[in-house]
Amino acid sequence: MKKIVNTTSRFFYNPNFGLLLIRVAAGLIFLTHGWMKIQNMEQTVMFLGQLGIIAPLVYFISWLEVIGGLALILGIATRLFGFLFGVEMLVATVMVGLGRGINIEIVLSLISFAIALTGSGKYSVYKMECDHCSGLLCNGAAGTCTVLPK
Repeated sequence: MKKIVNTTSRFFYNPNFGLLLIRVAAGLIFLTHGWMKIQNMEQTVMFLGQLGIIAPLVYFISWLEVIGGLALILGIATRLFGFLFGVEMLVATVMVGLGRGINIEIVLSLISFAIALTGSGKYSVYKMECDHCSGLLCNGAAGTCTVLPK
């Protein structure tokens, strides 16, 4: 039995593919919600205006969700968009109210911050993180990692 459990465990061990699935799921949610906001911008501005959000910020949030959702799916600037989405969903959680219990905004905030902490992973269109130190400003794959000693 132990051998079967270990073999199955090793078969399913692929953190990069798991991160891809999480990125795609979160990206699809943000992309579709942002697209719905853009398609109905007048109603979106009126609705979010009732919550005290000014029109320029509504436009920013809507386009952030479309562009950032697509970027998460593709694996481009995932740490940046993960952080921005995490903050956006924290603000949405506070604005909608914590009295509803565990809601989608809290879950999306946690997922977004997790993506910001882990980066794009191996399966991305443009992997920005160094393979050695996960930094964004060095190129460890080329042997020029600026954080780790040579």
